Amino acid sequence: MATVVRSIARAARVTRERWQGRRFRICHSAHEHDRIYTENVCASLATIGVTAAALEFETPGQNPALAQCLDQSTIAILGFNSQLDHCWIGDDNFVDLAARHDVPVIQWILDHPSSRWSEFTHSTADNSRFLFMSELSERYFRRYCLPEARTAWVAGHRPNRRSHLERLSRDSFLERTIHCLVALNLRRVGGTSEDAQARLQSLEPQLADATREAIELARFDLDSALDAHLTAALARRDLRVANSQFHFCFQIVDETVQIWRRLKIFDVAARFPVLIQTDIVPQSLLPDATACFSGDPHANSMPNTIARMASCRAVCNANYANDMIHDRTQNGLSAGCVVIVEDTPTHRRLFTHGKNALLFRYHDDSLAECFDLVCNRGDRAFDIARAGFRLRRHPAIRVGGLESMLELAW
Repeated sequence: MATVVRSIARAARVTRERWQGRRFRICHSAHEHDRIYTENVCASLATIGVTAAALEFETPGQNPALAQCLDQSTIAILGFNSQLDHCWIGDDNFVDLAARHDVPVIQWILDHPSSRWSEFTHSTADNSRFLFMSELSERYFRRYCLPEARTAWVAGHRPNRRSHLERLSRDSFLERTIHCLVALNLRRVGGTSEDAQARLQSLEPQLADATREAIELARFDLDSALDAHLTAALARRDLRVANSQFHFCFQIVDETVQIWRRLKIFDVAARFPVLIQTDIVPQSLLPDATACFSGDPHANSMPNTIARMASCRAVCNANYANDMIHDRTQNGLSAGCVVIVEDTPTHRRLFTHGKNALLFRYHDDSLAECFDLVCNRGDRAFDIARAGFRLRRHPAIRVGGLESMLELAW
């Protein structure tokens, strides 16, 4: 923790010296998720005295308004996923144009790079820098996507202002009307589970067998990079594939595993009086469910979900990478909730099970025990929530990966 604090202090000192009178630009499409991420970045930069300005466009494509970002008052331009890669000013691709103006472009890939890299058409190591949500994702990108690129990873987004709680009391906690919020969508970047299975069926037999094997081995692995299972399965069959084919296969592995894990969580959570928010409500769970299911897009929106956490005793989450700290976890701590998270090395470094969080695995009854505690043992849940609430000031929670983003802009 001391190292993180020193790194942030250094970033603040350097930015004040170098960037006085200049501004950081965040350019994004008109989507509620992008607006939340932008709010968080602006709030983080404000803590060290850096001015940030947002520029929103309807969709990537012709966006002449982006020209205002290309002067020397701009520190760097931050975009999400491949949006800026597909923006143009006249006949010029925006990331190429920014490079000619010597303005750094940072493209923050918010999902696993296997699912996003094929979307990029103009970004290179010369005109772009790349930011990731986990170190494992960054390693994957450097190995299979653009090895020579300048990259960094962040510990999280930081909590959003909607989840901020000044004080947590026992009485207010026990009065919360939602025992646990499980907010997990089943549709991934590549679509539904059926879509992933259709892509799997399109593979030649040996490659399909290796992909299936990797899926089975990855389901319960909460410790390592999941792509290692596909690498090993291919090696056992002496199969060598191009990076583009590896992306295709690993996206199937990753999305199949993530959907399976989320359905596993739903299956357990359905037996308890919790709120499950999702985009595709599993109809098979409804007849005998104690849980309440919500498939309402408005009620389940990111702003509403974050604000709802102040009415929840607990928040349960699952990650697409084993070394992530998800923004739902950060917001849950900020809102005074018990966070129920996967038993990964990253979570074990930050949390102690039963003290300031609850950790679960997929091969045993640990998740059911977590739900039982938050639903039926209110006083015990409060003690854990109170200890977790103190962690909201931890640098990994409060500022996420601010220093990594700043280093990419230098």
